[in-house]
Amino acid sequence: MSLFKQLLIAICLFLVVAFSGSFMVSLESSRTQYVNQLRSHAQDAATALALSLTPNIDDPAMVELLVSSIFDSGYYASIRVVDLATDKTIVERSGIPDNNGVPDWFVKLIGLEPAGGDALISRGWEQAARVEVVSHPMFALAKIWQSTLGSLGWLLLCGAVSAVLGALLLRRQLKPLDYMVKQSHAIARREFLSLPDLPRTPELRRVVQAMNQMVEKLKALFQEQAERSEKLRTESYQDNLTGLANRRYFEMQLNARVSNPEDTNSGYLLLLRVKDLAGLNQRLGGQRTDQLLQAVGQQLLRQCEPYPETHNLVTRIRGGEFAVLAPGLMREEALQLAQNLESTLQSLQATGASDVTPVAYMGLAPFNHGDAPQALLALADQALAQAEGQGDSSWVCLDHSVAASVGDDHHAWHTLLDQALTQQRFELYFQPVVASQDPQLVLHYKVLSRLQDEDG
Repeated sequence: MSLFKQLLIAICLFLVVAFSGSFMVSLESSRTQYVNQLRSHAQDAATALALSLTPNIDDPAMVELLVSSIFDSGYYASIRVVDLATDKTIVERSGIPDNNGVPDWFVKLIGLEPAGGDALISRGWEQAARVEVVSHPMFALAKIWQSTLGSLGWLLLCGAVSAVLGALLLRRQLKPLDYMVKQSHAIARREFLSLPDLPRTPELRRVVQAMNQMVEKLKALFQEQAERSEKLRTESYQDNLTGLANRRYFEMQLNARVSNPEDTNSGYLLLLRVKDLAGLNQRLGGQRTDQLLQAVGQQLLRQCEPYPETHNLVTRIRGGEFAVLAPGLMREEALQLAQNLESTLQSLQATGASDVTPVAYMGLAPFNHGDAPQALLALADQALAQAEGQGDSSWVCLDHSVAASVGDDHHAWHTLLDQALTQQRFELYFQPVVASQDPQLVLHYKVLSRLQDEDG
């Protein structure tokens, strides 16, 4: 059961208990008063009737007339005139008055008993008869019933007003709790809400303040975790020097776009290598060489802007080597891209960014749906090697019909060495180095290693 219903039921029970207690207290306090009133009423009626019957005690018709007139004028259970000499009833009237809408259960619940009074009738100096009057409590019960109905009506009115006002007040006071529920649901959706208007109730105010503080801390914690995750992601897939994607990102995209059976796009792979990077470091220094690499990366991004699919696929794979994976690029567009890069790098050299600006060579290789990534890298590597060997142009584009030589491809050499290490195909020849004074003392060994190829 909700707190709202519990408080509403508590208010109703309190009103019922208050009404019941007030009714019992007022009933007990007025019971004695009503009994005294009934007794006084009966005694007054007996005295008045006795005075009226004194001159007419010997006239039975007048006695009966006077008794009937008194009986019919009020709430009396019985009126009786008794002869004192013979103790016989001269006149007697009795009856039950109308209940005036008072239910029987209420009469039994109140339990108000009739009260009586008597008076003597004299004949001269002699006592002739006695008048006995018993008042019926119906008029008192009618008053109590009307008072009860009035109190009950007032109770219902107060209960209705209290319920309405209590409902509005509770709904307003408990509104922050509903907002706190929304806050908890929002946190599950990685949304962070705060309640700016604090409630005036001290208890709820402290709870809302604590909830807002927790939301702010969680928001700061999630934001810190998100920034840390973004930083780690950037460090994992981004080159620190140029800001381009790194080799890990390049290999992931290469496998996803070339060997993915669901991706049917063809395109071109461009490899760019800065000539003699180690010599540049020695001649120009590390700082100017880094600036040159950054400039080359910016030129790659600028030239790839007309091709949106290649913008996020410009990577620096190692040292002075860059790669551009261009899915959807046609042959004419690939050749135009290579020519633009060639002229851009020449203009970069002409601007005099450094005293000795290296020349970058490029190799282009096409790829189709389902090609092996290693074969594509081997073809692009061969194109790059041919570009470095020729003097008239700084780029070469090869087709699938040209097969790359394993011995001239360092990617193939990497595969060959990896297989040799895995299969333990190295032969080691040890030559001892001995001391000149003591030929028996071996100082160390020189080791010659040979790699067995497929031909032995």
